[in-house]
Amino acid sequence: MLPRLTHRQIEAFRAVIETGKITSAAEVLATTQPSISKLIADLESAAGFALFERRARQVIPTSEALALYEEVERSFVGMAEISRVIEDIRDFRKGSLLVAGMPALALKLLPDVIAQFVAEEPGITVSLRARSSQAVLRHLSSQQFDLGFAALESDHPAVTRAPIFTAPMLAVLPRGHALERKDSLAPSDFDQQPFIALGAEIGTRSETDMFLASGNARPRIVAEAQLSASICELVASGAGISIVEPVTATHFASAGRVSTRLLDPEQRFRYDLLLPALRRPSRVASRFLELVEHRFETLLGTESG
Repeated sequence: MLPRLTHRQIEAFRAVIETGKITSAAEVLATTQPSISKLIADLESAAGFALFERRARQVIPTSEALALYEEVERSFVGMAEISRVIEDIRDFRKGSLLVAGMPALALKLLPDVIAQFVAEEPGITVSLRARSSQAVLRHLSSQQFDLGFAALESDHPAVTRAPIFTAPMLAVLPRGHALERKDSLAPSDFDQQPFIALGAEIGTRSETDMFLASGNARPRIVAEAQLSASICELVASGAGISIVEPVTATHFASAGRVSTRLLDPEQRFRYDLLLPALRRPSRVASRFLELVEHRFETLLGTESG
């Protein structure tokens, strides 16, 4: 059985082949000439055949040495590639990120963050899945996704959930609506108004119903929709007024599509960050999360979870 070879022996062999001299190989490997000579002698002893012919100050590789060198070089090229990949990952030049987000964030806020992120880190590939909050939770529980963004009241043992941002829900009005004259809207302001409601299966719907019921308000529900963006589109077209989560409302207001007003009493909306519980966030995920938090603060102010 072949005696155990060492990486240092192979390094010395490669250096001697490439420089043609023991002294030059010693300089390349930052060691002494006797050390290189011993490493080569040990390697030849382990191999059972000569690797070099000594001629004056030069060493000439044997045909066996040249055959061995081909294999050694392939191995070192592989190691060099591994080193390059490590450097790329360290410097964010290589990697991927899989993100799942509720539609309220996946339609505008997260794409904006992704555009900024890939501009700063062009070697990273980001994949975004727009899903319902419950579906986001299921995706993260598979441990295949890096980050999830949702609005939830339930947990999963394989998912870590924490508030990422909290801000007041907003009333959305068509531009030029009579209620624009008010700084904030009470439940009574919605009484008998044409109203675009969230679908009954959406959790926030019950909170909106409780807000309206606190002032005995009975708006006229003219349409229902599952997505805040769909509701805002209906409001922008003049179909009615509504109450939605702040990110979508603020995006539509910033685009001049709708007007927004605070509610009185205030209704809070919490956006959740979901992480796979069985592994720590990667450096890429942590950097992306920093940009998400900054985007929330820029869009909605400094309030947070």
